[in-house]
Amino acid sequence: MPHLGSGEGMWRYRSLLPDIDREVVEQRVSMGEGGTPLLRARHLESDLDCREVWLKDETRNPTGSFKDRGTALGIAVLVRLGFTALGTVSTGNMARSVAAYAARAGMEATIWVGASMPAQKLAPIAVHGARLLRIDAPYGEIYQASIEWSRRSNVPFVNSDSALRVEGQKTIAYEIAEQLGGQAPAWLIVPTSSGGNFSAIAKGLQEAADGGWLAGHCRLVAVQSAGCDPIVRGWEAGSDEPVVVPSPTTIAGAISNPSPPSGARALRWLRRTDGRAIAVPDTHIEAAQLRLAASSGRFVQPASAASLA
Repeated sequence: MPHLGSGEGMWRYRSLLPDIDREVVEQRVSMGEGGTPLLRARHLESDLDCREVWLKDETRNPTGSFKDRGTALGIAVLVRLGFTALGTVSTGNMARSVAAYAARAGMEATIWVGASMPAQKLAPIAVHGARLLRIDAPYGEIYQASIEWSRRSNVPFVNSDSALRVEGQKTIAYEIAEQLGGQAPAWLIVPTSSGGNFSAIAKGLQEAADGGWLAGHCRLVAVQSAGCDPIVRGWEAGSDEPVVVPSPTTIAGAISNPSPPSGARALRWLRRTDGRAIAVPDTHIEAAQLRLAASSGRFVQPASAASLA
C-alpha cells in the first residue's frame, strides 16, 4: 500500500493525486465524496451461479453519483490555481455535481446541456445557482463548442474526459483494491458513456497493480445500451475508434453518449486488459433494475442496472 495521507473518503489517497491545498479541500470543497461501500450481493450469487458478486455503491456520494469524485478534485485544483468559474457539458449527473460543488466552493458554474434535456433534470441543477445553457445540437457538437468557448473565455471546463476528472474518479479502483484485500476481481463491469470513468477505473487498477498493492488480473467490461453503443460497435468492428450512433434511443440516459470523447481510450484499455464490450437492450435493463432492487435492496437508475443486465 502507498503511504496514505490524512482525510476521509477519496482524500486518503492524497499522495496519489495532483497537488491540492488541504485547507481548500476541507473548507471549500469536500462534502464527503468517496469511501463508498462495496456490498456483497449473495442473492445474486445464487441466482447467477457465481462464486462472488460485489456492488460498488457510488450512490452514496453527496449528489448521488461517481461524478462527485472528479468534480471535487477538479474544483480543488482550479481553486488552487486561482480560477473563480468553471463549466461542464452534461446529460444530467455531472451537471448536478458541478453545480453543487461550485456552490460549495463559491465559484460560478456554467452548465451546457442539450435542448431535449427533461425539465425534471434541470431543477436539481438550477437550485444551486448555476447558469444553464440549453443548446439545440448533438452532444458531440456541444462538447467541441465548449472546448472552443473555454479557450476564448479562459473558463476551464471539467468535462467527462478531463484529466482532473479522471484523476479523481480513479480512486474508485483504489477503494475496490483495498476493499477486496488487495486481490483483483476477475471481472469489473462498468456502465460506460463517454469512456472517461471507464478509463479512470482502468488507470486506477493499473496504478494499484504497478504499486504492488493489487494482485491478480482484472478483466474490464464496458457495458452500454443497445440503443446507444458506439464503443461496443467499435469493439465489434475491431476499430481503434468508437462508431458514432446517429440517433440514440434508450431509457439509460446517463450512458447515452453517441460520440464518446474518450471512446478510443476506452477501447485501448479493453484490449490491454483482455476485456469485453457488451450492449444490452432496454428490456433487459428494465428487468435488471427490478431484479437488483428485489435481490439486493438497491433501486438504481437504468444506467447502473445495465451492469447486471
